[in-house]
Formats: sequence, C-alpha cells, structure tokens
Amino acid sequence: MKTLALVKKPNLRRLLTANFFSGIGDWFNSVAVLSLLLEVTGTAMAVGITLALRTLPHLIFGPLGGILADRFNRKTVMIVCDLARAVIALSFLLISSASDVWIVYAATFLLVMFSSLYNPSRLSILPQIVSREELAAANALDQTIYGTVMAVGSLIGGVFVAMWGNEVAFVFNSFSFLFSGWVLMRLTVPNQTEQEEKAAPVADQEAGKGAISYRELLHMIMRTPIVLAILLMTAMWPIGGGFFNVLISVYAYQVFDAGKWGIGLLYGAIGAGFIVGGLIAEFFHKRPYEVAALSFAIEGLAFLLTSFSPTLYVTALFYALSTVAGGMGNACLRTLLMKHVHARNLGRVFALDETFSNVLLGLSMLAGGWILAFAEPRIVGFAAGAFVTITSLILGRAIWVEGQTFKKKTTRCEATGVVESSHVD
Repeated sequence: MKTLALVKKPNLRRLLTANFFSGIGDWFNSVAVLSLLLEVTGTAMAVGITLALRTLPHLIFGPLGGILADRFNRKTVMIVCDLARAVIALSFLLISSASDVWIVYAATFLLVMFSSLYNPSRLSILPQIVSREELAAANALDQTIYGTVMAVGSLIGGVFVAMWGNEVAFVFNSFSFLFSGWVLMRLTVPNQTEQEEKAAPVADQEAGKGAISYRELLHMIMRTPIVLAILLMTAMWPIGGGFFNVLISVYAYQVFDAGKWGIGLLYGAIGAGFIVGGLIAEFFHKRPYEVAALSFAIEGLAFLLTSFSPTLYVTALFYALSTVAGGMGNACLRTLLMKHVHARNLGRVFALDETFSNVLLGLSMLAGGWILAFAEPRIVGFAAGAFVTITSLILGRAIWVEGQTFKKKTTRCEATGVVESSHVD
C-alpha cells in the first residue's frame, strides 16, 4: 500500500503529526469553551455568538492566508501561527464570570483568524514534500487523520473536560499548538521558488514570474473549466452541509430522544466515515475524476436517507456512509486542484476554497437553525440531501467531462512530445 510507504516519509509524518495534535487540542478547547459559557452565562445566546465568530474570520483573513502562503515560506507561516495560537489559547484561563465573556469572543476570533492564515499554507505545502504521483495517497491519508481527530476528539473531549476540568483542557490546547510548532520546525522543505519552477511545464515557466492579484486569479479560474467546476463543487456542498450539522443535535435530542449520547454517536460515526473514506481513497487514486464526480452525490443521497431512518443507529450508519463518500471526494478534489493549479497560486486557490466553504457553511447553519425552529426535521433533511445530490451530479458531470478531455490531451502530448498548459497559471 502506498499509504504505508508514505507514513515512513519523515516530512509527511511530521506534517500529519502536527495536524493531529493541534486538531485534538481544538476539539478539547471547543468542548471546554461551550461548557464554560453555559456555566458563567446560563444562556445559549453566548454559545450562538461564539459559533458565529468561528465563521467571520475566514471571510476577513482567509484571502490574506493565501497571499502569505504564496509569497512567503509556508513552513514559517505555519510555525508563527501555531506559536500565536498557543498564547491565545491560554487567555481562556482568565474567564471567571459573565463579565469576562468578551474574552471568549476575542480569543475565539483570534484563534480562528490564525487558523485562517495557517490553513492555506498547510494545504499547499503538501506538493512540496511528496511527489506528484504520491499526492492522491497523501491527500487520502490526510483525510484519514482528519476523521481520526474528529472521532477521537468527539468521543474523549467531553470525558477529558468532565474529569479534569475546563482549565486543563485550555492548557492542553495551548500545549498542542506548541508541540505542533516544534514538529513543524523539523520539516525539511525544498526551496519554494526552485520547486515551483521545476514543477511547472515549460510553457508556464515564463508566465510564473511575479505575483498576481486575486482579481487576476479569478479570471484565470474562469478560463480553466476543471478548476472552476471543482471550486463550485466545494462551494455548493456547505449550503446543504450546514443543515446536516444542525440536524445532528436535532436528530439526537428531538427525533430519537437520545440526548448527549446520541450526539456523541453521530459525531463518532462521522469521524469513522472519514477514516474509512481516506483509507479506501488510495485504491481509487487512478480514477480521481470519476471518484470526484460521484462521491458527493453519494454523500447527498446518504444524507437524504437519514430522513427515513427508523432508529438512531441507522441514522449513524447513513452519516458514516456519507462521510466515507465525502472523505474520498475531498481527497480526490484536493489532489486535482494540486495537479491543475500552478504551485505559485496554490495557496490563494485553497484560501478562496476555504473562505467560501466556511462562510457558506456558517450561513447555512444559521439558516438551518432558523428553519428547524418551525419545520419538521425529516423534511429539512430530505430537502438538504436532495439539494446536495442534484448539484453534485450536475457539477460532477462537468468534472468528469473535463477530466476525460484532459486525459486525451495528456495522451496526445505524450505521443507528440508537445507540452500544453492545463493549469490555473
């Protein structure tokens, strides 16, 4: 298996280790913050404001994170963000009463701000530390780590806070960022400029000199149908996905009367699905266009089927199936972006993707909470699942068609020895 061989690569292992520990710390922090807010305020209003503040920074600072990733050393950007988050995470220790709730808002905003600056570098550094042929397996492994963090974090986060308290969770979160930064310092990354020029097709190397604006980048994306279709796919999913996030607690509490245990079961199923999806994505690495074209439609169909679930266990099974497909789809879409977007623009493309996805997800959750106040949960689940399925089929077909065109062009180029550009450059 390629995955086992990749795990033996020190650089990739360090990157994934850093992602794992900082992700676990985030989950512990989330549980502790939400518990603390209910303890000191006694209302859900503070929780709603805090959740909203986890979306806003992506809109403001996500594009800046893309610029930093493309203009500066990505490893350095990640380490600086980790150190800043380690300090900010400790500020939650200063909260003791309702009058201190502003600290929660400010610290939450700052943590997400530095995460917005961090993520484009994290995503775009991957092609620098693995070969082009290893990208699919590396992205699949990254999805597996993401699922593991979700499953482990959701299952033990509450237990950790219950046993040792909010303060220990905040300290652990700070330590997780320090540990992540230390691991990243040990990364050995090729010189960014030399690596980009070496990876670029001959026709692209001259065009690659100098930075471009987001406006120019958007024009380039519009002229590259495969990249446009991928970004539209990742932007459409959150519109329905936000409803499914809200439905987790609604299904657990209102539909199946399972309470906190039910929420834990559904989150655990989601995490397990991402783990399985990441593991089996490797076996489909030779068909990334086909998997990308179908996976999100399957995910939407699984979501739709939750509206007919007779028990919470069946609902958990459908949620797991949805994220198996979603994990495979995410791995394939990221791999395709890394192959079709020039390395010098990768940070900004991922920043656009993350920014729109997070903002749309936040707005969708807000709308979902409002609609579920008066609508039947199963009807909302059916409608959201149908939306994801239909839009994914339409955009998936566009990705598949462009993929077949690209494959034919590549075969023709290999036969004639002529290099043709197929990037957003």
